[in-house]
Amino acid sequence: MRILSTFFIIFHLVPTQAQRNLPKNFNALNINASFGLQIPAADLSLRFSDNLGVGGGIEYVKVPSGWAFGFHAQYLFGQEVKEDVLAKIRTTDGNIMGEINNYADVVLRMRGLYTGGSVAKIIKLHDNGNRFGGIRVALGGGWLNHHIRIQDNTQGSVPHLEAAYAKGYDRWTSGIAFTQFIGYQMVSRDRTFNFFVGFEATEGFTRNRRGYNFDTMQRDDLKRHDILYGVRVGWSLPIFTNVNADELEY
Repeated sequence: MRILSTFFIIFHLVPTQAQRNLPKNFNALNINASFGLQIPAADLSLRFSDNLGVGGGIEYVKVPSGWAFGFHAQYLFGQEVKEDVLAKIRTTDGNIMGEINNYADVVLRMRGLYTGGSVAKIIKLHDNGNRFGGIRVALGGGWLNHHIRIQDNTQGSVPHLEAAYAKGYDRWTSGIAFTQFIGYQMVSRDRTFNFFVGFEATEGFTRNRRGYNFDTMQRDDLKRHDILYGVRVGWSLPIFTNVNADELEY
């Protein structure tokens, strides 16, 4: 939430252009910030529960035609991990012993990153001269990776879970992915109210990138089908292009 608040403040501190209205035939370079709640499906649902995704990107919008081309990235994080990769080093009561025979506070978290490009079409539903809105349909492709973060809150009390050793448990997984989005987008010609909201789905074709899993004592070469779907809402800071001074309305 702190990241979203920062974007919101920046968008409102940046001075708006002098004109109230822009001519209809213009293009815009949008700087986007977004936030999503996502639910895992297929193979990913066996490892993680719901996660949040904070993203940002840049998109070139050809306003007259409604086509948009962009690049975006989102950081994924979740609190619940279903696959207990540390089960074999736990005591019978479910704890992990530290270096000095004390119980260590070790938790598992979901972390991930998606980066990619997209092509979108905004189908206009209304246009009052100062702002327009419509259905946004987008398709994209890129790279998805996710892993289990092993977090030792007792600061290094378990040496065999530090640094290189943790890689044997973290299930670092990556591969190509495709995204689909359908929702609503509004663009203001006076830059006051620009947002999008809708349903988003990501399908990843991934595999484990670690050479060996310590807990299973074997290599994992299985191909995975990882799916995330949920709702995403975003804000845009538009920078207008190809606008001549004699076309402006004050």
